[in-house]
Amino acid sequence: NTFTIQRFLEEQEAYLQEILSYDGGRNIFDIKDRMRTIMQEKVGVFRNGKDLNDAVNELEDLLKMVKEITVTDKSLCNNPELNEAYRVTKMLKLSLCVAKGALDRTESRGAHFREDYTKRDDTNWLKRTIATWENPNDTMPTLSYEELDIGKMEMPPAFRGYGKKGAIVINPLSERREEEIAQIKETLDSVDRFTIQDALMKFELPKDYKRKNERVGVGYD
Repeated sequence: NTFTIQRFLEEQEAYLQEILSYDGGRNIFDIKDRMRTIMQEKVGVFRNGKDLNDAVNELEDLLKMVKEITVTDKSLCNNPELNEAYRVTKMLKLSLCVAKGALDRTESRGAHFREDYTKRDDTNWLKRTIATWENPNDTMPTLSYEELDIGKMEMPPAFRGYGKKGAIVINPLSERREEEIAQIKETLDSVDRFTIQDALMKFELPKDYKRKNERVGVGYD
């Protein structure tokens, strides 16, 4: 409702006024440049614990430094320096989510490659990282994890066809799920992939999300 929108606008205006009140003399553009350098040099595709730990510490320091800046132009409108100060704080928080998540994830997976943990670890790390900011004044995100249920997967994790075959810590549940899938397929009269999917993944979806692909000539029922 409009009350929620109004409350949000008031909160953001108060935050912009807070930024304008900072009087520490630091330059927000310098902070942004340092953030960019840290992310490029220490949180790229190829990562290691030392660089990631250094990056997390430096990024946290930069986030604290934001409250030590001075915005020379005190207007709320058409103010590039204020706009940058508003945005860079959010960029730093997002950078901390990436760097801290990468530091704590002691494995390699996809575009996250740890030089000190080169294996994909499906036993301990088959989970989503969830980063939240519990308090606006926090200088570090809170990380939690959402486990993935192999028992509900149509294609359980396995070797993907690139890299070394021995570079994966296989989850024992993957083999069990493969056996379940093979048994289910044997009981089906039809090998149509849609029938197989319905049998393997027992959850309800609206019909619109389960329609067959017209582009391959199947059509809609």
